Amino acid sequence: MKRFWLSWVQPTEDYRPLKDPPNEAIIGWWCSGSDSDDHATLCAVVDAKNESAAKKSVQMDWPEATSWRFCDAVARDYQPGDRFPVSGWSKERFAAQPHG
Repeated sequence: MKRFWLSWVQPTEDYRPLKDPPNEAIIGWWCSGSDSDDHATLCAVVDAKNESAAKKSVQMDWPEATSWRFCDAVARDYQPGDRFPVSGWSKERFAAQPHG
């Protein structure tokens, strides 16, 4: 299992995931702003076996996600900086031991 830091443009008015919390692969997610069309720019930390699986995990809860900004493999203990506070269910997921 690898960890990915990825971002996409969410083209819906309501940018929240279909369910809260999202699927187990999503370790945390944040809205980091909006693009020139006023669509939300979202970021997430995702545990998956590869980039394709990471994107598919995002699309389970944000099915409209197709405009990817980046998808970077990061260290297994990666946590985003202070701009992306970890709280609630994501705090528990970040605290859990990474598998694999």
